[in-house]
Amino acid sequence: MVRPKVPLLSREQVLRTAIEIIDREGLEGLSIRRLAAVLGVNGTSLYHHFTSKHEIVAGAAELALAEARPAIAPGTDWQQWLPEHARGLRRALCAHPALLPVMARSRASGPGARRLDSMAERMMAEGLPSAAVMPLLDALELFAIGSVLHETDADGPGPSSAPAGEYPALAKAMSERGLSADEIYDLVTNSILAAIDAAVKRHQARWLPTARQSGPQLATG
Repeated sequence: MVRPKVPLLSREQVLRTAIEIIDREGLEGLSIRRLAAVLGVNGTSLYHHFTSKHEIVAGAAELALAEARPAIAPGTDWQQWLPEHARGLRRALCAHPALLPVMARSRASGPGARRLDSMAERMMAEGLPSAAVMPLLDALELFAIGSVLHETDADGPGPSSAPAGEYPALAKAMSERGLSADEIYDLVTNSILAAIDAAVKRHQARWLPTARQSGPQLATG
């Protein structure tokens, strides 16, 4: 389809409106026609910035992730900024659960791949062995996705929705829960960092060049 010569809308305006529709109606609720109607334009106007609905959805997911991603303060190392990044990922997924499948796939190409490449480059520059980078990023992302799926899955019957008389021990444990979802997330995230640190020490003969084995050791906070 021929793109109009002059854009009637900004790319960000289109993406923000797409996010609003997806949040309300799910991915299936978004179409070029629906998006154009909400924006009050002809569908062809959207093709100035995008070639397809798929590109709009991918852009919406990247914008949602970017807005939740904290800035990395100068002078901080990966043990400090990576947990903040993980919290930002969880915030984005919790705020836009319908986009979760798209966000999870975004690492494969485009902005998602560039973001991971930048993170990997920084972590390796700060002393994390390249062999540990993807295990760490994978573990944090998988836990973030699992955490959000658990928190946002309110459909279907289960022990949590059953009468207390049927599951008294579970009802007591749930009513006296000692850690919030945020606290559990931070606890497990810190445990993942500590586990990777231990793996680096255990495998340093294979993961670290001989010349660097006597250098500074990794430390998790």
